[in-house]
Amino acid sequence: MIFTVEDIKNYLLTKNNLEEAINDLTDDAIVNCNQYPKSVHFEKNEKNANKYEEQIGLSKLKQEQIRLRRNTNGTKGKSWLALSPKWIDNEDRKRDIGTEYEIQYWVNYGDGDTYGWFTVEQITKWLTTPELKLCSFGGRVEK
Repeated sequence: MIFTVEDIKNYLLTKNNLEEAINDLTDDAIVNCNQYPKSVHFEKNEKNANKYEEQIGLSKLKQEQIRLRRNTNGTKGKSWLALSPKWIDNEDRKRDIGTEYEIQYWVNYGDGDTYGWFTVEQITKWLTTPELKLCSFGGRVEK
């Protein structure tokens, strides 16, 4: 994973000294101390969906994958034609799809052939697990 200086500073602030920070250093340790709020109050429009996506960290994960694909000539990283956030209308819908977040994602041609609606949790897991295919969460596979 790629971390910003701010991510690393936040991690270091959780440690008592440099030795402890080095001994405990893992990708998960940095990610866990940089958690984003799941529920933020925005007016539900397209512009704010992108702001919310930044707030919860998905924008950063998407950019990392784009950079990885570009830097490896497409041999590594996830691919998609569309990975678009959409506001979830109400709490019942959130409960039905099993998410704690205010948005869900429309994915078109994820991993080359999967499309459908996915939760933030599913997209996060997909983007952070190199061998995981999006179709393992459902959606439809283009044949």
